[in-house]
Amino acid sequence: MIQLTVPTTFTGSFLDKVAGLNEEYGQGGDQVFELYGSLQFGAFNSARPAKYLPGVSPARFARHVQDARDRGLRFNYLFNAPAYANLEYTHKGRKELEHILGFLVDSGVHSVTVTVPYLAEIISATFPRLEVVVSTIGYVDSLRGLEQFHRAGAGRVVLDVEVNRDFSFLRTAASNSPVPIELIVNTVCIYQCHYKFNHYAVAAFGSHDSPEHPGGTPYNQFYLNWCFLEKLSREGEFLKSPWLRPEDMGLWEDIGIRFFKLAGRGLPEDEIIRLCRAYLGRSFSGNLLDLLGWPHWQQFNKCTDGTTLSPLDISLDNSKLEGFLKFFAQKNRDCRLGCDGCNHCHTWSRKALDRGDNALRARYIANMKDNIQHLKTHIPTSGETRQAGKKWQQQIQRQDMAE
Repeated sequence: MIQLTVPTTFTGSFLDKVAGLNEEYGQGGDQVFELYGSLQFGAFNSARPAKYLPGVSPARFARHVQDARDRGLRFNYLFNAPAYANLEYTHKGRKELEHILGFLVDSGVHSVTVTVPYLAEIISATFPRLEVVVSTIGYVDSLRGLEQFHRAGAGRVVLDVEVNRDFSFLRTAASNSPVPIELIVNTVCIYQCHYKFNHYAVAAFGSHDSPEHPGGTPYNQFYLNWCFLEKLSREGEFLKSPWLRPEDMGLWEDIGIRFFKLAGRGLPEDEIIRLCRAYLGRSFSGNLLDLLGWPHWQQFNKCTDGTTLSPLDISLDNSKLEGFLKFFAQKNRDCRLGCDGCNHCHTWSRKALDRGDNALRARYIANMKDNIQHLKTHIPTSGETRQAGKKWQQQIQRQDMAE
C-alpha cells in the first residue's frame, strides 16, 4: 500500500485531479493522502527559494487547506530550512513562530515538516495538535537518529535519501523505528553528495525574509552547474542517484514501508499529476529522466562567445531497467564503501542510458567547466549584486497568484 505525500500548486483544479486519482487507485489502498507546501517566503521559511514557489496569500492558503480537507486530503506545512539565523532563540522570533503556528492550526493544517530539532521540540510541546514530521534535510540515516527525533516529538521521519537503496538498514528501520519512516522517490541528487548540505542552506536563504533581503537572498547556480557537470562527465551517475522506479515500489513495500514522498514544488500541475499517476499506477513508459525532471543541463547551453548550444538529448529507457533495483534489495551491498569490485550502475548505464551526441555533450561539459571557473574567480561588482537582487524580486513577483 502506497501512501503518497505530494506538493500542491494551490489551485482548485489540482485538488480535483488528485481526488480523481484517489478514486481511480484508492480501492487498492494506494492513494495521495497528504499535500505539502508553504507560503512563498517568511522569517520561518522553507528550504526552497521564493522565486520557484507559488505566491499564495494567507487567505488563499487557508481556503486551499480547507478545500483539500473537504476532499479527504491532509495538509503538511514546511518549516524545513536547515537554520533560521538563530531567530528561534529571540523574543521576536518566538512570537513570530507562535503566530504562524496558530495560523496553521486555525487553517486546518494537520502536520508540519521541520529540519531543526529545537523546532520539533517547540512545536510538539506548544502545539500538540500539529504532527511533527522530520525533513529529509535532517539527514536521519540511523536508528539512533530515529530515536532522537521520536523523543523530540516527531510522529514521522523522512529519511536521508542516501539510504533509499540501503535495504539492510531499511529492513531494520522499518521493523524497529519508533515512528513511521518515509522515502522521497524521485530524488535526483548525486549519490553521497556532500555538497548538498550547503546547497540546501543556500536555497533556503532564497526564501528567508529579512529587512536586508525581503523575500530572500539571491544566489548563483554554482551547485546546480556542478551537479550536472558531474552527471554528464561521469558514467553511471544518473543511475547512482537514489531514485525509486515506479515499477519497483513493491521492493520497499515488502519490507514494511508505506509512506512515500514526491519532490517537485514549483513543478507545473500536470507534471506533478504525471508523477502521482506513475507511482500510484506502478508504471511509466519512456525516458525516466523526463519523469524525474533531470534535463536541467539545458539551461547551461549559453557559451561565453555568445553562441547557444543545441539541446542535448539524454535518455534513460525505463523499459530496460527491469531488475536494476532488485540488485540492491537482494545483495545488501553497502554503497558507501565505493564502487570498486561492483560496477553495477556502470553496467546498467551502458545498457539503458543513451548519453546523446558525444561531441555535443563534450561542448556542454566544456561550457559548464567555464561557467564554474568564472563563478569561482569572478568577484561580483556592486552593480551586478544590485541587478541580481532586482531580477530576484521580479522572479518572486511573477509567482504571485491572483485571489
